Amino acid sequence: MERRSGTWLLLLPLAAVLGLFLLWPLALVLWESLFIEGRFSLDNYLSLFVRKLYRESLTTSLVLSASTAVLGTAIGLPLSYFVHKTGGRAKNILLALTAVPLTLSGLVVGFAFIVLLGTSGFITIILRELIGINPLEFSAFLFTWRGLVIAYLYFLIPRMILTMTAAWSNANWSLVEAAVSLGAGPVTVLRKVLFPMLAPAILAGSSLLFAVSMGAFGTAFALTGTAVKILPLVIYTHVSELSADIAKADALAIVLTLVTTCVILAYEKFFTTPSSVR
Repeated sequence: MERRSGTWLLLLPLAAVLGLFLLWPLALVLWESLFIEGRFSLDNYLSLFVRKLYRESLTTSLVLSASTAVLGTAIGLPLSYFVHKTGGRAKNILLALTAVPLTLSGLVVGFAFIVLLGTSGFITIILRELIGINPLEFSAFLFTWRGLVIAYLYFLIPRMILTMTAAWSNANWSLVEAAVSLGAGPVTVLRKVLFPMLAPAILAGSSLLFAVSMGAFGTAFALTGTAVKILPLVIYTHVSELSADIAKADALAIVLTLVTTCVILAYEKFFTTPSSVR
């Protein structure tokens, strides 16, 4: 009993921080979303199911986040293994370079892609001179949700690399050696040994990619303004000076939080069942 009470006392600072900086602000947002002109109302939430704008923005956000999570995981896994296998000072340099995109603002990333792949971008001009592409047609994709996928991967792939590099380092490679000594082929080793062993890290990394993509704002705003309808940008339109509707923005923020949390929880429940890692 004394050990348990001591453990709870150690958790009190964490609970206080979570309550002050997460639960309390979230509770205020929820409270404000339930009132219209001082009267309790669920209209802010009911409109999410009625208006086409909100349905499309939610769908686009989910497709964008799922796409970046899948691509970021698929690209980040082999790159993380390469970083893991690189030894000495070279590995430290690669890890440092990998962390650089995480230090940049979303607006900086967005404008960097415009400078590189925009109509007058550096890469666009080079391709025009080399193979005669039409700059307008080539750069048009950058300002759609597909362009956001490319831009998001710039700062999502490093997250996957850093997560999986640690996982590769902590993996029990003796199990792989034992499987190989018993005659297991590469596919069997990957399916029966490596994947079950690395599944928690892969899950954590892909979930992080999904959550970050779902809530990203700066890069999307820099590239598309409010032309692409995703939830963060729609929330912005409701808090701008031209069309302020704070209660509606609060409701959208709550929905964004709930959807992201529910998708991640469902994702974890599905992929951590015993049958999924056999």
